[in-house]
Amino acid sequence: MESKKCAQQNIRAHAPAPRFRKWNAIWSKTSFLFLFVIISACAQNQDEFKWPNGVQAAICLTYDDGLPSHIQTAAPMLDRYNFKGTFYPTLSSESLYMNMDEWKALTANGHELGNHSVYHPCSKSDVGMEWVADYHDLDSYTHDQIVEELKLANSFLLAMDGLKERTFAYPCAHTAAGGETYKDHVSQDFSAARGSSEKQSNLVSPLEIDLFDVPSWAPNQHDGKALIDYVDKIIKNKTLSTLTFHGIGAEHMRVSKKAHEELLMYLDENRDKIWVATFKEATDYLNSKRAKK
Repeated sequence: MESKKCAQQNIRAHAPAPRFRKWNAIWSKTSFLFLFVIISACAQNQDEFKWPNGVQAAICLTYDDGLPSHIQTAAPMLDRYNFKGTFYPTLSSESLYMNMDEWKALTANGHELGNHSVYHPCSKSDVGMEWVADYHDLDSYTHDQIVEELKLANSFLLAMDGLKERTFAYPCAHTAAGGETYKDHVSQDFSAARGSSEKQSNLVSPLEIDLFDVPSWAPNQHDGKALIDYVDKIIKNKTLSTLTFHGIGAEHMRVSKKAHEELLMYLDENRDKIWVATFKEATDYLNSKRAKK
């Protein structure tokens, strides 16, 4: 009996006073209201964002490394469907040397040429990068060295298309030279930059995208269904993403001509849902929307 009485007294001693219970209730309601306001504001911002012509999402078709299949296969396919792609040639590419007129013709036809460096340096220390030549090892570059290389590439591209404002695609999606990030330079000299991964990343809302590391999926031996499924994922998330192609029907990390054509057919059938734009067009649009916020 005595122990029960002591327990009751102990409970009363540790129970919050009425005024504290009142403040706890007010605090809980205030916290809930604050959280509700934040969530509503985020949802409103998402709802307020509009893509051109009432579409739900946007996609950029990009082609890396300056491969022969880009001018022989990819560009003619894009032209048949009246789509414009973004090409990121490595400027030491043999195809540029051998087929310069065809590469120049891409820009004359409305396609974009972006900066992908001169020598395509990558971090050899990364997993699976044993193929990188020692003299193209980004781990051995200095920050100034990669900056000079990108400036040289811009001058080369200026001679090709006469344009001074340009986008960039990180070779191998590596953003550090000699262990030091060079994204700071990229944000100064380019209007936007594209990352890339063979794994599909989470897609965020358009206004949350890092415009100097825009997510991109790099398919490798994937079929048309996989490419179309990714398009549907972009539409579902009402956002922007890109596809990073390499070989089309040939060369490394190839996607078959059939799969590429199936993708273009699907995009053509869904023009009312997704905007197919060059990388510069899409990122310029996002920049303009952010400037109004």
